[in-house]
Amino acid sequence: MATREMKAVDIVTGPVRLSFPSLFEKKATFRGSDKTAYQASLLLPPDMDLGPFQACMKAAMEDKWGKVIKLPAAKNPIKDAAEKDLDGYDEGWHFMNVKSGYAPSVLDQRRQEIIDPERIFAGCWVRVHLTAWAWSHETGGKGISFSLNSVQLVREGERLDGRRAATDVFDDIEVEDMPDGESASDDGAEELFG
Repeated sequence: MATREMKAVDIVTGPVRLSFPSLFEKKATFRGSDKTAYQASLLLPPDMDLGPFQACMKAAMEDKWGKVIKLPAAKNPIKDAAEKDLDGYDEGWHFMNVKSGYAPSVLDQRRQEIIDPERIFAGCWVRVHLTAWAWSHETGGKGISFSLNSVQLVREGERLDGRRAATDVFDDIEVEDMPDGESASDDGAEELFG
C-alpha cells in the first residue's frame, strides 16, 4: 500500500524506546506548569542514524527563517541520554522530548487503533511520526521542537517505570466450578484465609 508523501519537516522514526509516555491523557509539560500536552520522551538507540532528524530540523529552519542557523546545544531537541540518571538513558543513546496539544493516533503492529493505555508503557519499542518546527521568542531565543503526531507499537520491552504486569506477580487460584448463578468467591476466600 502506498503511503502519502511526507513534507521535508516530517519523519517516521525507526524503532525507538518510549519513556514517560502520556499518549492518552494530557499531563503538565513541566512540574508546576498549567500548560498540558500529550507527550513522551523517545530514547534513540546508539546505532540510529540521526541524519534524517537533522534534515527535518534544517527544513524547519528554512521554513521559518529562510536559512539554516547554528543553534546552541541547549536548544537542540536531540540530547545525550547519558546526561540523565534514569533507567534506559544509557551511554551512546540519545533522547528527545516530543509533545502535542492533540491526542496522537496510537496503533498496533497491524495498524489497528490501541485504546487501552496499559498496552503502551515506558520501555515499549515504537515508531513515531514527528514534525519538526522552528520557533522564536520575543526575547530573541530561537529553537527547534518536534510535534508528536502518531505512534505505532513495534514490540513490548522491559519496563522502565518499575511496574510489573499482574500476570507476572500472581499465580493461578484453583476455583471449583459452581452451578449457574452461584459465586465461587466466598469459597475461594475461605480456602485462602481458612
